[in-house]
Amino acid sequence: MTSALRLGLAMCAALLVNMAGFSVFAALLPTLQAAWHLTNTEAGIIEGAFLVGYLASVPFLVAMTDRRDARYIYLISTLAAVIGNLGTALLGDGIVSGSITRFLAGMGLAGTFMPGLKLLTERVSGIAGNRAIAFYMATFSLGASLSTILAGMIGHRFGWQATFHAAAFLGLLAIPLVFANTEPRPAGAMQHHSLWRRLWLAWRNENARGYSLAYGLHMWELYGFRSWLIAFLVMASTGSLAASADTGLTNWGGLVLALGLPASVIGNEIALRIGRRRWLCFIMPASALLSLAIGWSAAWPFAAMLCLLALYTVTVSADSATLTAGAVESAPPEAKGATMALHTLLGFAGASLGPLAAGGILDLFGADTRLGWTVAFSAMGIVAGFGPIFLRRPS
Repeated sequence: MTSALRLGLAMCAALLVNMAGFSVFAALLPTLQAAWHLTNTEAGIIEGAFLVGYLASVPFLVAMTDRRDARYIYLISTLAAVIGNLGTALLGDGIVSGSITRFLAGMGLAGTFMPGLKLLTERVSGIAGNRAIAFYMATFSLGASLSTILAGMIGHRFGWQATFHAAAFLGLLAIPLVFANTEPRPAGAMQHHSLWRRLWLAWRNENARGYSLAYGLHMWELYGFRSWLIAFLVMASTGSLAASADTGLTNWGGLVLALGLPASVIGNEIALRIGRRRWLCFIMPASALLSLAIGWSAAWPFAAMLCLLALYTVTVSADSATLTAGAVESAPPEAKGATMALHTLLGFAGASLGPLAAGGILDLFGADTRLGWTVAFSAMGIVAGFGPIFLRRPS
């Protein structure tokens, strides 16, 4: 096994275990709504708190990788995520405690996801590096899927607290995976610039900025969909959002989300062949059009609805690696950390608002109606469909 392959596999494995708690709240949303007496908007706030924690931390933690060894940022952030998941298990009982502990878990993800990508791209370059980025980004979708399945298997049998305990334990496994497969690196050339100066320089990179702005709209759609998928399956199967112990629904949801991995990798390969801009100008509007039908599929036979959700997952995910690879490869080596920080900052700004917007729409139009879900999913998709307008036209 080559060193590049070993490193890539190690970083993908570390991302998987670090994401064990990623989808737990969304997967057990009906159960937690009943246990914590939450409205749909309050549930959206708690799910959004995880992403706000990410958003609040990522400019500092990711940009810091241009000045400090990313391995130690990764270590501290992994421990923060572990504490956040343990806090939810031990203290979670409503919107305040849930929001605080999920915020901390989001901070932990901020210091592991993109810093992990920085660790990878510092050590693998060229076409191999591009493909490593694609597989790493696609592993995020697999992590979300496995987290959903884990939540159903453990939470419905042993209680929701057990799932957060399991997520905390699995997160600890990322530390030896990263430290055993990476060597320390010296500080970067931009260490004399302040954080905001480095972010400003990254913003001035027009090509990278366009990919990052489009990524923000993509994440609005992706996270809105992920956050409410299991709740939608529960409503479609039972007619309401009452708590459900049907592990089959979380398993089906996890399998649907797992399609994001091949979709992201294959989407990146297509983009390499036909051009990133051409691919994004096709796939992002296509996903927006498909989103219009999701809510109405609640009345379809279950198998037909799952097929539509699977296709939608493919279109939602097929642009993810392409957008990130475009931004990273548009940055000079000394500014990659700041560019990744800006990229993920814009991305998770969209991601933190998507679940909240969907929850508000469901409260307004009815979470037990096809109309409510149609409006919610359409709002997710249509916003993302405007992503290509930010991409710079080739000269």
